[in-house]
Amino acid sequence: MKRVVAVAVVGCVIACGGLVRPVRWEVEGLSMAPGLMPGDVVASGVFPSLARRRPGRFERWTLAAPDGPTAVKRVWGLPGEVVGIVAGDVVVDGTVLLKPPRVLAEMALPVAAVPQAAARGTRAFILPEPVFDDAPFAPHERRLLTPVRDVGLAAVIDVAASPAPDREEVVELRVADRTARARLPRPSRHVVVAGRLDGAFVAAAWSPEPGPEPRSCLPPGAGALWSVHVPWDRDAAVTACEVRIVSPAGSEPRAVIERAVVWRDVHHLPPADGTRQWRLGPDEHLVLGDYPGGSRDSRQWGPVGRDRFRDRLSTVRR
Repeated sequence: MKRVVAVAVVGCVIACGGLVRPVRWEVEGLSMAPGLMPGDVVASGVFPSLARRRPGRFERWTLAAPDGPTAVKRVWGLPGEVVGIVAGDVVVDGTVLLKPPRVLAEMALPVAAVPQAAARGTRAFILPEPVFDDAPFAPHERRLLTPVRDVGLAAVIDVAASPAPDREEVVELRVADRTARARLPRPSRHVVVAGRLDGAFVAAAWSPEPGPEPRSCLPPGAGALWSVHVPWDRDAAVTACEVRIVSPAGSEPRAVIERAVVWRDVHHLPPADGTRQWRLGPDEHLVLGDYPGGSRDSRQWGPVGRDRFRDRLSTVRR
């Protein structure tokens, strides 16, 4: 990453004489793609020195890389934990770590699924078998691709106003043999998401945030919690999924599926030296890139101490 030096002074002088301004960096490389791409400018919040607390799980931080210049990575393991990478998932103290919707929305990638003929108010897809961990932003990558099990469906639903004040539109998402329902009561646009993720069947809905088209295939605006999360055996492959508007009997649907996409989760690649897990010390963290095929991180460095962390990222400008 390159430090960005502003021409104008940003912020103000406080009583102690320090500057209150964000620290800005320009992204180089693909290690945090698709959420952060080369040329993006990332920044800390104001009062960056006050924000240099202990890093939290899933946060993105700049840090002094053990083998080079400043890098940006995501925090996965916290001090005192035993962390491993098993079948593409991060496992903490023996439990697969379930990432929240907002984190999936930063890293999910589209799957080239085959759309099927469907009735009005329905979109259906057949998935390739297997789904591989290739990336559209790295077409020239040369490595053995790995099958990905964590996949799902996302749709943007536009709900029109209804003359009945208590009218609700129901959206049903089916992923393999699992089904989730979302009630969309008010006239607005909604994102509905369901799928297999980190050993669980998950589902959530949120309102998409305005702004530029997201780099991930999921619109921004996701929250911190899943509405549905129940265990799901990883062995069975997901070969089909569907989203459907469920209207009351005898009524016309007042919702439209604007678009639907099949997504896949990041598949963490294990270290080349065969390391299976790390026992973190009282001041150590495990950090990983969002794009494993193009990242140097704790898989090569091992755990990193708190002294290497610099700034927690809060904003991105493209």
